[in-house]
This record gives sequence, C-alpha cells and structure tokens, in this order.
Amino acid sequence: MGNPLRTSALNLANHTGESWSKNIRGGVLSKLAPSAPDIKVGSTDHFTFTGTPKAELVGESAAKSSSDGTPSKATVKTYKVQLTYRFSNEVQWEDEDYQTGIIDGLVANIATALSRALDLVAIHGINPKTGEIATSVSNYFDKAGNGVSRVVATGNVQTDLETAASQLQGYGYTATGIALDPVFAGQLARKKDSQNRPLYPELGLGFNFDVFQGLQAAASDTVSGRQELEASEVSIQAIMGDYRAFSWGVAREVPLELIEYGDPDGLGDLKRTNELAIRAESVFGFAIFDGQAFSIISKNGASS
Repeated sequence: MGNPLRTSALNLANHTGESWSKNIRGGVLSKLAPSAPDIKVGSTDHFTFTGTPKAELVGESAAKSSSDGTPSKATVKTYKVQLTYRFSNEVQWEDEDYQTGIIDGLVANIATALSRALDLVAIHGINPKTGEIATSVSNYFDKAGNGVSRVVATGNVQTDLETAASQLQGYGYTATGIALDPVFAGQLARKKDSQNRPLYPELGLGFNFDVFQGLQAAASDTVSGRQELEASEVSIQAIMGDYRAFSWGVAREVPLELIEYGDPDGLGDLKRTNELAIRAESVFGFAIFDGQAFSIISKNGASS
C-alpha cells in the first residue's frame, strides 16, 4: 500500500473522492442550483435574458420588428479557498492503518469546510474563517442593492413564507427551491393545525428532508451563518427563489498537499515544531443572474 503520508499518495480522489463529491454537493446552494461545468478560473461572462420573451404576429408581406429587450451580462467570478491542518510528525511512526485513519479524518473535515465555503461566500459575502465581509466578493445574496427581495420575519413562519412567495409571484417568477436555516425549519416542522396534526408532515422533525410544499428544499446553518457570524449579525432564516437564476461551479480542484518543511501558515517552522501540515485548496465561482428571482426571509430585513 505504501506510506499514506507520502505526498504522492495524498490525492483527494485516492482517499475520499466519494466523500468529497457528497460534501461539495451537500450545501444548500449546490443542492438547489445546477452546477455549471464551464466555469473557468478568473471571470466568465454569461448572457442572461430576464424579460418575458414575446413573439410578434406578422401579417403577409408585413415588416418584422425587433424583439423587445436585449440580453444582459452576468459575470461569474471565481474565488480560492484553502485549509491547512498541522499535526504532530510522530504520526509517521504509526502503522499504515492508523495513518490512513488520520488522513481520512482530516479529509472529511476539509471536505465539509470546502462545501460550506460556497454557501458562506455566495450568501453572506464573508471570509468563512473570520466571518468578516470580504471586499473581493463583488455580489452575494445578502448584499444591499442587488435586487433580492426581503421579508422582515414576523415570528409567524407560515405568514413569512407566504409573503416571500407573493413577492416572487409579483415579479413574475416561479420558485424552484428553498434554503432553510435549521432553526427556521424546526419551527415549521412543529406547526400544528387545530387537530394537533403537523401542517408540514414532509419536514418530519426538521431534519433530513428534500422537499417542502412542492419545492426542492435544503437546510444548513450556512443559510444564517450562525457559526461564522456574530450573534447580532445572524439574520437570514430562508431563501426562496428560482434557483435557475443562480449558477456555480468548481473551476479547479487541487489535490491534497503534504507539507514537511518551512512555515506554510505563519505558525513556525515545521521541523522546529516537529509537525507536518496538510493543505487543500479549491477554486469555485458563482453568479446571481437576477436578484429579483429570490426572496430572503430575514430577522431584521436589512442586508449587509
């Protein structure tokens, strides 16, 4: 089998390609919106048609006019994220099974973090590690002035959902999916009718559901960002919309790298501290084609 800690063996596909696939597609946005395989590192322009196409009835020998509306342009910008884990180099003295277990555990954590990064950057525009707004992120769901509708949460989750649906319908959109914060999903799951029966039985207890009221659904605390943001900043409860108006994709998958020398993260020389480091990187991109295709339910109704 060889030493699992050798650089040549540390390829994500070799160890947990299956785990990577499940995690990168396990976030709410990657589940609700189809991935775009043509996203390239840097910026990629996409033409979008946001108006309703209207055909013209033309009489015999009559002149044809130009169609109303012109395509606009949306730019898919890519972002690089990375994780670097340090651990004691004494793991090299253990047997191969133990080393493989260490690697698999690290890779599972890495895959989870990378899958959350798409949601945290595209919804909140933050650096997932610090929770601070990243100036490099040009557009995201919660950014002010991007056209995304907002519903101020009233405490009545059913009313809030109906208001969000009404906003989308008013703009002429049909929702295809909804992303829910787990707390909000739990509140919905516990709603009962006059006979003490669940109003939304498809939610169960608020865990592990894929459909809600005929919409594709996904739940994660990345919707609210409650693990990354300050408590006072946690606001978003749900995002309902036509997720065909959001595009994302992985532009570059970088194999895991074993680092044995130097100071890769500013925490001191690896040889001096008797440590090894494992680093993973991913480059992904996304674009919101039309903000009006989405409605956010938010505690304060404001955007970043």
